Amino acid sequence: MLRTIIRTPTGNIVSVQKQSVRSLMTSLPSADRARSTALGSIRGTGGSSTTLDIANLEEFQFDDSTTSGHDALETQRKIRKYLRIIKYELPKLKKFAEPFQPPSKTQILRFRTSTYIGEPNHPAAPKVVLTVEVKSLPLTNPELHKFLLLVGSRYDPVENQVKMSCEKFQDRSQNFKWLSDTLDNLINEAKKEPEAVSDVPLDLRHAAKNIKPKLRFPKNWNRPVKSI
Repeated sequence: MLRTIIRTPTGNIVSVQKQSVRSLMTSLPSADRARSTALGSIRGTGGSSTTLDIANLEEFQFDDSTTSGHDALETQRKIRKYLRIIKYELPKLKKFAEPFQPPSKTQILRFRTSTYIGEPNHPAAPKVVLTVEVKSLPLTNPELHKFLLLVGSRYDPVENQVKMSCEKFQDRSQNFKWLSDTLDNLINEAKKEPEAVSDVPLDLRHAAKNIKPKLRFPKNWNRPVKSI
């Protein structure tokens, strides 16, 4: 046992008993005692060399691969991992396969989303794009004209379809709902007094870059036909 004399700020002297280091080591569990012994051997004492000194390292016998070699082996492990998944796991998905059914005439809306593999929180993942053909909308000619005036540059005269997108919300389902509600509101608004804007022409300047004019070769540039 060790005895330590401590002087308090008030001037009193207090005697404290402490266990010796040897007694503490013997009281430790075997695993902790072995760990302490190993740490002590690594730290060393004084200026003597330790087992981690570079002078005590064994000479490289060129019996191991280089860093690039280990990287190549790791790549092969990953490839084999996915090959095993393809061979043993993918066939299990056959029971979930369903025959393809083309959309019916009443299913006129087409939604497109993008999924980025390995990036579940990609900023463009919630984006939803809605496409609908103009001829499939339940509107008369005056109502359709007003509808196209309302959608503006979202109308593509080349493909004769309307395209809208939404990425306001982090949840993709909310973007689906917003596009569906917006299209319903546009259709309902187009049915209100469509004759009032029947004389307003459509502005298709936004589609001018997509409309390629048909160039015709002037007839006077043709080679003359030789008479036989």
